[in-house]
Amino acid sequence: MVVVAAFRGVTWGELLNGCAPAPARSPALRTPLQDAAPPGFPGRRMPVARGASSLLPAVSTQEAATTETPAPSGGPERTGSARPAARARGGTSAGGGLRGSRSRRWLGVRGAGAGAFLPGRQGTRSPGGPSLVSPRGLYARALRRRPALRGRPRRRGRRGLPGGMEAGWAAGQPGDIVQVTVKEEDHAWDPEPCQPRGVSCPGELSRQRFRQFCYQETPGPREALRRLRELCHQWLRPETHSKEQILELLVLEQFLAILPEELQAWVREQHPQSGDEAVTVLEDLERELDEPGQQTPSLEHQKMTAAKKAKLKTDSGRSFQEAWTESFGVIERNGKASCILCSKSVVCRTSSVRRHFDTNHKSIAELGETERKEFLEGKLRKYHFQYLSFCNYLSKTNHLTAASFQISLSIVKHGKPLSDGDFIKTAMLSGSNSLFRDFPNKDKIMQRISELPLSRNTVKDRVLRMASDVSQQLTTDLQKAACYSMCLDESTDINNHVSLAVILRYAVGDIMREELVKLVSLPGRTQGIDIYNAVMEAFLSQDIRPEKVVSVTSDGAPCMVGATSGFIQFFVKETKHPVIQFHCIIHQEALCARESSKKLDDILKDISKIVNYILAHAPNFEQFQALLAEVQAQYNALLVYNNVWWLSRGRVLEKFVACLDEIRFFMNEKGQEYPQLTDVAWLNNLMFFTDFILHFSVLNKKLQSVGKTAERMFCDIKTFERKLQVFERDLESGQLKYFPNLKMHLENCTFTDSPINYQEIYKEFSSIVAAAKENFSNRFLQFRKMETTLCFLTSPDKAKFEELDLSCLHWLDCGNLEMELLEFQESSIWKNKFCDLRTTLEKIEKTECEGTTKDSTVGSSENEILKVWNSLPDNFKSMKALGIAFLTLFGSSYACEQLFSALNFIKSDRRNRLTDDLSAAYVALKLTKYEPRFDKLSACIQQQRSH
Repeated sequence: MVVVAAFRGVTWGELLNGCAPAPARSPALRTPLQDAAPPGFPGRRMPVARGASSLLPAVSTQEAATTETPAPSGGPERTGSARPAARARGGTSAGGGLRGSRSRRWLGVRGAGAGAFLPGRQGTRSPGGPSLVSPRGLYARALRRRPALRGRPRRRGRRGLPGGMEAGWAAGQPGDIVQVTVKEEDHAWDPEPCQPRGVSCPGELSRQRFRQFCYQETPGPREALRRLRELCHQWLRPETHSKEQILELLVLEQFLAILPEELQAWVREQHPQSGDEAVTVLEDLERELDEPGQQTPSLEHQKMTAAKKAKLKTDSGRSFQEAWTESFGVIERNGKASCILCSKSVVCRTSSVRRHFDTNHKSIAELGETERKEFLEGKLRKYHFQYLSFCNYLSKTNHLTAASFQISLSIVKHGKPLSDGDFIKTAMLSGSNSLFRDFPNKDKIMQRISELPLSRNTVKDRVLRMASDVSQQLTTDLQKAACYSMCLDESTDINNHVSLAVILRYAVGDIMREELVKLVSLPGRTQGIDIYNAVMEAFLSQDIRPEKVVSVTSDGAPCMVGATSGFIQFFVKETKHPVIQFHCIIHQEALCARESSKKLDDILKDISKIVNYILAHAPNFEQFQALLAEVQAQYNALLVYNNVWWLSRGRVLEKFVACLDEIRFFMNEKGQEYPQLTDVAWLNNLMFFTDFILHFSVLNKKLQSVGKTAERMFCDIKTFERKLQVFERDLESGQLKYFPNLKMHLENCTFTDSPINYQEIYKEFSSIVAAAKENFSNRFLQFRKMETTLCFLTSPDKAKFEELDLSCLHWLDCGNLEMELLEFQESSIWKNKFCDLRTTLEKIEKTECEGTTKDSTVGSSENEILKVWNSLPDNFKSMKALGIAFLTLFGSSYACEQLFSALNFIKSDRRNRLTDDLSAAYVALKLTKYEPRFDKLSACIQQQRSH
């Protein structure tokens, strides 16, 4: 790129100010370059670095190529480029160059004054000294004036720079045309300002000047605003920085400002140029603290162990040398050489370390040996001090972070709002003054509590991190599990958003687990294909293999078990093998109870009207409560019927019957006529269904349990079927041993003078019980089909292979199973193990029924069964696989129902703005059996005190 410019007589002020006199400048803004101008020239205080270069005219390359350049006096003439002549002279006359930073060159034109540079102007040359012009400025000016020059391909020069840009000046007699070949330099042409002691970064100096500027330094507000704009311009440099770079500078400044005091000095000493560099400095130091043996800072942390040295030599052939620390100020950090002056990593090679020191820290390298050694020793001591401060800060804040995790987990376990963290902290501080009054370190305890981070956003972050950690533990265990069963159910929250709960039951070691895989939000439809897509997405996110699923339990809805478009049909196609399908046993029991008491619906409507009249009006409710308290009734209030709750009907009827006399009296006092309260037939039905529904409620409570095996749950169903036979005989005989409310009512009935036909009443009610027994026999078909197979779980010594239903277990080797079963049943050692197991299960069952304290030496029934199966040798591999698979079966969807109850409590009408992710994290932490790994979580996050 050749730029030809002819300049004729012009003063320095005209040159530097676009042919206009230079304005006066403040002495405080003088630079070494301004003082370098020849004395007596106007504009001597004007900076030349960018001012001149931005105002010089330029001509096109075509003009440059055709312009003749006269040779110096006495030399031959040449045409075209003046590059050879410029190179012959070295590009600069003696005394024509100015001292600057590395790679900055100021070229003077020999024998030519400033007036020789402006074409078309006549004038006299200014006397004295060489003329100074920035070649980079000429080139930049040419690019601005000639857009066509941009984007052209540039060939590389001898020194790796674009060809055609090598700096050279050919000067001749006064008034001659001077051809200039401009070489683009790597660095800016700005003169380096004098920097205060301790500030080695020009950007940091400009920032400090901008931030520390005082209004008193200016004569008025307008000058103060102008000065602030100028200082901000010097700091952010919008002419060279993009908007993103300016934004990064502002973010970096704020990031350094929010760092704890112990870290600010450390990071500012490294002079980071961006936020990422500052973070890298902190992460490198944290990584050192995480290594074994690095918790106590000492000089040893700079030296590599023999094992590390050997490994480094093996890997790269280079090793850190301790002599570099004294000579060049580098230390060993994470297997690399790191400079303590700029925190940059250097290749572990003497030449690279020396080049880095001589290039980036030239001022220190030029010091004498003694001075350099003392300077580096001081820097090393400062580094150790900062490192020690950082270690002490991290060790203290790690405890604070772990405590904040534990308190956040307690908040979640109790379903409390996130903002309760601040309340807990305030309560702790309020009681600490009295609680720790006799402690000598009371102030330190209270200070530590005050530093505890428990703001709402902090607790939210802790909850999400703990949920992620639990999810990672779940994924790890699921990958180890041989098989698992799945339970699915969907529900609607307070915002009418449909959520799908996916829960898996699996064995890990000697522990059985039921864990939530994911709580998925289903937008729009809830058809089988939508549920299938949501489940497969959850499986993919947790790296779960669908082919390991042996059974699926659901609520029996068409979208789940539909013959053509149900979820299970899509899932079986994915797994390529059939799965065991269970309709939740509790749902089926509830359906049987509802179908067996259809006559109760009319009674419940009348009861709801009466209860609503009492509870919906505040005066009525208060008066009725006073009445119950006066007569010392068994209950102090009534309940409203809820069709969704399984136990609602039994509890509503029980309380209504217990307060029937008080209700009748109260309604008469209020003038409310309800003839049902004195109708004998209505009262007979009320008493019978109250006793009958309470029997169903007892069964429902037994079935509601987490970790209960399908075999045990079906045993409860079979027991209740036999009870129904007993109830039917009891009614036919008229003894009413199991219907106490009906018996008491019939014995004390005073609302009719006509005789009561008891036989008709007994016959009517016994037919209802018989219908309930028929309903039970028509349900639970899948459980009945696998009854013998389910008994294999606890009684393999009594099982017969031909009676086992293995139609859905194609993955099992049935041939080996039969041989193993024969061998097992002939071994008294292994048979006795299961005899002992049944004895242990009897003890657990007795403890649960009596409600006594559980023996610490005995675990849950499912874990005891799993331990016995795991104790079998590998000779019974197929038997073990079958036993563990049956142990994972879900008999009911109680786990899903429990989850949705917790979700309704957490995401209530007062907290209905909780996001789906946060709600899922809440529920997962509340119900999981996993414990978050607090040490790992505390070490992985940025340490920060409470504000």
